[in-house]
Amino acid sequence: MDELTSKISSLEIKRENKGEDDEFKCKKELYEKKMDTEYCVSIFGDKAQEGIEIINPINGRPYEHISEIPRKTKGASKSDITILLNKTQELLHISIKSKRGQMPSILNHTPRSANVFQLGYLKDEIINLDILAKEYHDEHKKETHVKLCKLSSYAIKDIKQSILKMLIYFIFSGTGQKKSNPECNAILLMNKDGSKKYISCTTEEEKEAYVNSIIDNCELSFRNKGMRKKSREQDLPWVCKYENKDYGAIHIRLPLK
Repeated sequence: MDELTSKISSLEIKRENKGEDDEFKCKKELYEKKMDTEYCVSIFGDKAQEGIEIINPINGRPYEHISEIPRKTKGASKSDITILLNKTQELLHISIKSKRGQMPSILNHTPRSANVFQLGYLKDEIINLDILAKEYHDEHKKETHVKLCKLSSYAIKDIKQSILKMLIYFIFSGTGQKKSNPECNAILLMNKDGSKKYISCTTEEEKEAYVNSIIDNCELSFRNKGMRKKSREQDLPWVCKYENKDYGAIHIRLPLK
């Protein structure tokens, strides 16, 4: 690894850690201020007038002490934390996204052979995604991050619709292997100035509206990480070989702006 690559990698790790730090601090702050009604209403609106409860998204039980809150949520959960609105008893399964670190990943190093593309929810979209992958590899170098809106195929209605459906699934519903339990139904953005923006995504219309608000500037790349040592036939339409390595795991990052 040359000196420049080493510096870039070090910077990316620091940014990633910054994002993780912010997520953890946010979860602890929500716990500490769960009965501060003014604070709760400022984020979640009038439904939080009677405060909130902080729930473990894995087992569905309230945290009894702040020390129980993990830095990272384990398992296949798409939410980082679950909030119970005491007034309405509504559960918010929240994905926390920090704008102060590295661009958060939406779709993380997933090959074409993943269950969701071959057998699951996105199997009917794979033909359109193949066209997207081919354009990327024909025109861009390995692991280059490219805004979706810069790709010609993105302007084709059916292909853009397939990308939209893919992003909705990976943000809210599941991973390449399976559906999440619970699925995410809200986004909490941590802005660079420390302020927070809550986005309700409880309906399919709200989910689609959120993804449409970010999709143009989402950044696409195809990575070697997440690939098998030897690609199978199912992988190949997304694969391009560089320096004897197969780059074919789709990766999409959320814009920070």
